[in-house]
Amino acid sequence: METLEKTSLTDKIINGLKKAVEELEQFRLQASLGKAQAKDVYEEAKKKFNAYLHEAKLRFDNAKEIATEKTTQLKTALEELQVQLALGKAETKEAFEEQRKTITHALNSLETLIRSNKTSSEYYSRLLMETEQFKIKLDILRMQYKLNKFRKLENLDSTKTDLSKKLFDIKNRLAKKEQEAKGKWEHFQEEISDAYSHLKKAFVG
Repeated sequence: METLEKTSLTDKIINGLKKAVEELEQFRLQASLGKAQAKDVYEEAKKKFNAYLHEAKLRFDNAKEIATEKTTQLKTALEELQVQLALGKAETKEAFEEQRKTITHALNSLETLIRSNKTSSEYYSRLLMETEQFKIKLDILRMQYKLNKFRKLENLDSTKTDLSKKLFDIKNRLAKKEQEAKGKWEHFQEEISDAYSHLKKAFVG
């Protein structure tokens, strides 16, 4: 089992990133179909992310390797984020922008808490990945609501090629670091954030 964990840590992160690319691509396509569609896509994204946060809280409750104090702080941050996600439907771009700002503030607070934990586990890393992905979704929607501009779909192939190269580079860096880090998740936060910054550039610009 120990060997499986050591060999699968890099793969877990890369598989998570590949799944994020597919989900963001689908999300961007749906959001680009028009304002009415974008509203529905936004509400669905909030609902899905809120459900993930609920599951995350339950996992943190059962995680014995995380200190009780850290669990309490984390649950408070998750609950604050859930409150922001449940504030109602954004019918106008002004309402969306207001929600986006408060949700982004709550996301940033949660990320700061995750990054400040020196003994983070897989739970923290997965939460960081989901948080980064949701922030990209908010940026995609901001473009639809506010700027109403998207890269044309014919550019998707070159975007995918660039992303594949970046993921390959990141996988090599992760594999090398995995040997040095002895399979500890806290050593991979910087690479995870770097990977999501590449995703943001690919989908938002």
